[in-house]
Amino acid sequence: MKINLSQHLLDDLVQSVNMELSRRGIINVPQLAEDIRRRNEAENIALEDITALVMEQAQKFSAAMEFDRPRIN
Repeated sequence: MKINLSQHLLDDLVQSVNMELSRRGIINVPQLAEDIRRRNEAENIALEDITALVMEQAQKFSAAMEFDRPRIN
């Protein structure tokens, strides 16, 4: 099933991965995906789908990834 994502969400995702990589050097996939989901709640995209896209983007940069569960704010 193809998921239709807005350009805004895609831009947010790419920018978020790039910022996290430059800031920390490692991507916490579940936390970053949850942050992106919250910023784009109106799009109603499943967390699992955003997580997969974060991983895909991180892999493009051969980034180190961690999978610590998201902190609840």
